[in-house]
Amino acid sequence: MIDEIRKIFNFQHSTNVKCLHNELVIIKEIAENGPLPSLDLMKRTGRSISGHNQDIKRLLDIGALKMEISNDDKRKIIYSISENLKSEFINK
Repeated sequence: MIDEIRKIFNFQHSTNVKCLHNELVIIKEIAENGPLPSLDLMKRTGRSISGHNQDIKRLLDIGALKMEISNDDKRKIIYSISENLKSEFINK
């Protein structure tokens, strides 16, 4: 699945045609780069704070992401892909 998302993502950037939902971009970024802090994800997707928070909430609600508090800085929330999502889509 990640290869297909990557192809669509590349097409989107080369043509400036919006093809992906922001939630898929978040999943792609985490799948390729590992767990990421919320602020990094927001910068990578180019979303506003409210839009980013809505995207993250939807992904948490459906069980696609899990969140942890950073050990280094208790103010940081780190998001990673849930085991459910990995087993259903990414590892296939």
